[in-house]
Amino acid sequence: MQAHQPGKERNRSHQQGILDRINNAIRIATKVNQWRNTSSVIEWFKNIQDKEKYTFISFDIVEFYPSITRSLLEKALTMAKDHTHISNQDVQIIMHSRKSLLFDNGTPWMKKGHNDLFDVTMGSYDGAEVCELVGLYILNTLAREYGKEYIGLYRDDGLAAFKNTNGSKADRIRKHMISLFKELGLNITIDCNLKITNFLDVTFNLNTGKHYPYRKPNDHPVYIHRNSNHPPNIIRSLPASISRRISAISHDEEIFKKAAPAYEEALKSSNYTEGLSYIAHQPTKNNRNRKRNIIWFNPPFSSNVATNIGGTFLKLINKHFPKTSKLHKIFKKHRESQLQLHAQHRQHHQRTQQTYSSHPHIERKGSLQLPKKGHMPTKWKLPGI
Repeated sequence: MQAHQPGKERNRSHQQGILDRINNAIRIATKVNQWRNTSSVIEWFKNIQDKEKYTFISFDIVEFYPSITRSLLEKALTMAKDHTHISNQDVQIIMHSRKSLLFDNGTPWMKKGHNDLFDVTMGSYDGAEVCELVGLYILNTLAREYGKEYIGLYRDDGLAAFKNTNGSKADRIRKHMISLFKELGLNITIDCNLKITNFLDVTFNLNTGKHYPYRKPNDHPVYIHRNSNHPPNIIRSLPASISRRISAISHDEEIFKKAAPAYEEALKSSNYTEGLSYIAHQPTKNNRNRKRNIIWFNPPFSSNVATNIGGTFLKLINKHFPKTSKLHKIFKKHRESQLQLHAQHRQHHQRTQQTYSSHPHIERKGSLQLPKKGHMPTKWKLPGI
């Protein structure tokens, strides 16, 4: 049995770029909660005020990918045109890439009840992006009925919080949501009136306002062995990586310590001696870095190979793309320029520290430099700053 998508290899990066641009524009314009990771769900949960007054409604879209029809995708694209420019060529590329051929002994198969080749296949290059576009259309439909603040979607998993909802009201919402999805040609399973729910790999508790790690029953974590054939930096960083992950989905250190033993036992089984330690959450800065088109070379790792693959590859770069080559600006090593940049940052930091340290109204306390007592000017003009 062999599957094929026409134009798949040729158009994959282009069609992904089109859909990413469309989806980002819709998310920015509508501000609906389309979650792309666990941390965004946790932030949504934290922002619910008076959690004890709310109950959860959790729903799952049944067979989401194969249930997306041509009509549903066209409706999603029509909605998207209200928020960003989409050319006719963009639409043609997106729809053409939905054609999928499945052969068995030379005989083509088609989906039951369909007379064309339209399909959204799992594992296709832009299947996830199509899923997100349709998800945004679903969220906008739900927002018109229930508002957008307390309802969100991650791929085919949805979660909502409703205030002051008793059993009968929750049941009416359940029936209405099932009806809404039916109109879109989708089926859902839904659970209502929940105070505690498991979503992705986190359990959320509205009674306590806390969240903690969740694992499915009989789900035992397994990690690569310490002596396995993997890059040394991957092996060294594994315990710290697990610590960061479990800390991120734990409400506090107490909950982390309750969850940690299962993961520490899995590490011990893989010959790791390090334990897990709680890492307090640090707010991330949104650095507006300019995106650069960089080609990364990641050679496959094997401890059985003695050749310095990376060094050999860089020598080939120097050999075939010297400074006299027109392509040198594209294919060159950036290590030297990075070192120069780091040196400039270091010199600036040292100059700043020296300037503060020499100021007559500043004294050093540990790692801090603070104004001396009696000297709290409203404005400093420090030389060199």
